[in-house]
Amino acid sequence: MLPSALHHLSTLSRTALPWLAAALVLPLHAATPAYLTIGTGALNGVYYPAGGAICRLLNEDNASHGLHCTVQSTSGSLANLKELGQGKIQLALVQSDVVHHAAHGTGPFVGQPPNDRLRSLFRLHQESLTLIAGANSNINTLADIEGKRVDLGNPGSGERVTSQALLDAMGWQESSFAPVIPSSINNRLEGLCDGTLDAAFMVAGHPNQGIGDLTGRCKARIIPIEGEQIDRLLKNHPYYQRGRIGANLYPGQPSGVNTFAVTAELVALDSLPDTQVRTVRDVLTARLKQFTRLHPALTTLTLDSMLAEAEVPRHPGMEDAVLPPPSLLPESLTPQESEGSAATASPAAQSAAQATGDGAAAQAATSGAMATQPTVVAPVSAAQATQAVTAEPPSAAVATQAASAALGSAPADTQGAAPSGASGSVNQPLTVTPSASVPVQ
Repeated sequence: MLPSALHHLSTLSRTALPWLAAALVLPLHAATPAYLTIGTGALNGVYYPAGGAICRLLNEDNASHGLHCTVQSTSGSLANLKELGQGKIQLALVQSDVVHHAAHGTGPFVGQPPNDRLRSLFRLHQESLTLIAGANSNINTLADIEGKRVDLGNPGSGERVTSQALLDAMGWQESSFAPVIPSSINNRLEGLCDGTLDAAFMVAGHPNQGIGDLTGRCKARIIPIEGEQIDRLLKNHPYYQRGRIGANLYPGQPSGVNTFAVTAELVALDSLPDTQVRTVRDVLTARLKQFTRLHPALTTLTLDSMLAEAEVPRHPGMEDAVLPPPSLLPESLTPQESEGSAATASPAAQSAAQATGDGAAAQAATSGAMATQPTVVAPVSAAQATQAVTAEPPSAAVATQAASAALGSAPADTQGAAPSGASGSVNQPLTVTPSASVPVQ
């Protein structure tokens, strides 16, 4: 081999190899295992399948990002916030009114300091306060429930928080209703079927499996929640919004039903690492269309609605990361040595070009000079963040091709295939850690 070619190859090795080494390290770092558990709700509600949909998408790609996700069934919003604070879960699905009260020390959190550590990731589906009446209850309007046997939701549940807001708006107390015979926590609404209960409140995304059972098997009916008192409630409490349960979602429900609603919010503590939050963000953003198909309650979601202003500040990990500009100089070279290497590469490349007549060495000289220049890395946008992270720097690819040309071999393919991650079907079973007893949420 010509001495000039050997000299040029030595120069390229010192310049390009640090880039190549860095590119090989990046995928290994990205795949460092980490684990998330999402607190959800009842198995027959919407929180559980919604959390399962998030975990399913994360787990399908965990070979590339290293984040493993588990969904946990719980008794709902308040239990999720408690377990979040205890570190038993890392993400939680919580009603927007419960998030508001937790952040301000009001409602069920009176006497506790405001929780200033809660951070929002996404706003998901709307959850309607749903009034269900027994088939023989003679209840046709909201006003008809006064004096009846009405289940207001389990004490300490998110449903009880929302139904209590309705009672306050209507000027009712618990004593405004007839006593309710206590029932099993798992079958608290069975009284709508056996006649021991006249009506019940549920906070639910629609369609809901539990409500479908009650309306189908027991002929229960959904009653509108509307009127002047509801208008004032919405005006005074912006974390509530108007809602409408669509027509024909349940047996015997041919038309839409007016009500008011909360939003299911995906929240975390401010201590959750930004990198893990960005992974959740990037996966859901890139696969939003598939996510909205995993449950009917999610079909209306858009990226704008999911990123709308929430009751607590947005987690910093939801913002774009600003990467510092890397130094392209190998640690073993001083700036003067690097400049000298680039300068001596030019005559060698010219000699090689004259010997081969194909201009490859001239390209090598260009890449050698390029490799010694610093590169400023622009901030990564949310859209760019969803692309594969294993692509190598352009200068490394050029340098490798030039080195191959100097050796007289074919240029190597330095681009490489991005890791495809797990290719499991969306119908694969979820990892479940259910609570001992779960009411319908």
